[in-house]
Amino acid sequence: MTTITATGRALNHVELVYRPGERELAARVFELLGCRPKDTGGTFLTSFVEPSEGDFCNNAVYCSEVTPEQWRLECALSDALQSGGPVADAAHGYLDRLRDEPQRSTHFGIRIPDRDRFDAVIAGLRDAGEHDPELKGRVRVSAVFAPGEPGSLTDVMIQAFVHTDVVAAGLLTLGQHFELQYQF
Repeated sequence: MTTITATGRALNHVELVYRPGERELAARVFELLGCRPKDTGGTFLTSFVEPSEGDFCNNAVYCSEVTPEQWRLECALSDALQSGGPVADAAHGYLDRLRDEPQRSTHFGIRIPDRDRFDAVIAGLRDAGEHDPELKGRVRVSAVFAPGEPGSLTDVMIQAFVHTDVVAAGLLTLGQHFELQYQF
């Protein structure tokens, strides 16, 4: 088997953040995405993109609690969005567009090589977003694009976009999209 480090250049990690006190919830979201979270304590929660692997330096997603400075910004932005006005209008327009076209959002993709596993991950995410008391309204399958369907960009894969505000590679207030792919 060829290792990631043996093949040359690769994306080795992505760093995300979660709200204060939501470390365990962040781990649950990664598990729902088909990753394997591993919490060894300390600053970073690590999730392995390929659950059978355990390389902390490659093919990993790290997640840490937002800094106090980011949390103050998140709270101020959340207040502004609830108060209305130009910032709220712009943010809602942006989020509405991404609900219709999640492909246009800042996101990263995870390939799931087995169709049954892909379908099970999507079903688990849908179920959690609709029925899990802690995740209801906080994680959702935004769209699934299969070849030949409107919005599909290719005939070689099925793309499923998942939106959450539990973790983000930016502002939690605006949320994060993940693209899950099953490639033929």
